[in-house]
Amino acid sequence: MTRYLFRRALVALPTLAGIVLCVFLLMRIAPGDPASAAGRLGSRRVPRASAEALRRLYGLDRPLAAQIGRWFSRAARLDFGESFQDHRPVMRRIGEALPYTLVLNVLALLLSAAIAVPLGVAQARRAGSLFDRASGRFLFLLYSMPSFWVAMLLLTLFAVRLEWLPLFGVASDRPPTSAGGVVADRLAHLALPLVCLTYGTLAFLTRLVRSSVSEELGREYVLAARARGASESRALWSHAFRNALLPLITMLGLILPSLLSGSVIVEQIFAWPGLGRLYFEAVLSRDYPLILGMSFVTALATLAATLAADVMYAAADPRVRY
Repeated sequence: MTRYLFRRALVALPTLAGIVLCVFLLMRIAPGDPASAAGRLGSRRVPRASAEALRRLYGLDRPLAAQIGRWFSRAARLDFGESFQDHRPVMRRIGEALPYTLVLNVLALLLSAAIAVPLGVAQARRAGSLFDRASGRFLFLLYSMPSFWVAMLLLTLFAVRLEWLPLFGVASDRPPTSAGGVVADRLAHLALPLVCLTYGTLAFLTRLVRSSVSEELGREYVLAARARGASESRALWSHAFRNALLPLITMLGLILPSLLSGSVIVEQIFAWPGLGRLYFEAVLSRDYPLILGMSFVTALATLAATLAADVMYAAADPRVRY
């Protein structure tokens, strides 16, 4: 297992460097730069000499290879520089936004898995039934709805018309004084963003569980377990379900990074101060250090989640190690 983990970690390092390098080059190809973004004042521009001074200040007048080498040498020390917007360290800004995104995305993933696994197993046990067909069509409908559209519908219904839930933010301007009131206020602000991040993942995971369990229930070893007198529940949970978890484990390693990228729209709509909203603002202002730092953190999280999925897969199926 140790050699297996070492090989996987060794492959992850050049992958991480390649991802950040691609982001670096894409930013340089895109029109505009931090100087032009900072130099725009309404419909007027500052003089060209001032824009050139900003480029020299940011180090954008240096050759591209020198900029790349300087950034990688600093990133090796986990020093991503300062943000062009407020000149605060990039890691401090990421550290302030990261807890909000982790709370939102981890809860969305746990809630999706908690609903998807029993629902997918129930569909597999009743394959072809009215319940299977009706729930499957409903899940396909959920999966087809874009998150920004659902977010606007939820805001219109629950925040504007019914006034049951707050419109945006993480807490009220005048939060309750009691501990229970503070918790209830935070949960109320969390409800709508959580629903928007959960329903698509729930639909996808449920269909994956249903497909995997249905396939395993038709295997010969499950039929042999039934022939030896095993009950239907034992044949399902003790034999079929464990092997059906293998593709689910693989996908869980990729779903969390996709949630991080998908939360950009949701966080922007609900004014949730997480990494998604921070990334959106950094792109608009051409804040290169912040964009690169967040790309590095997101890529690192993706590779770590993939490595964790590989480890869980190897633990569930020892053949993978060889």
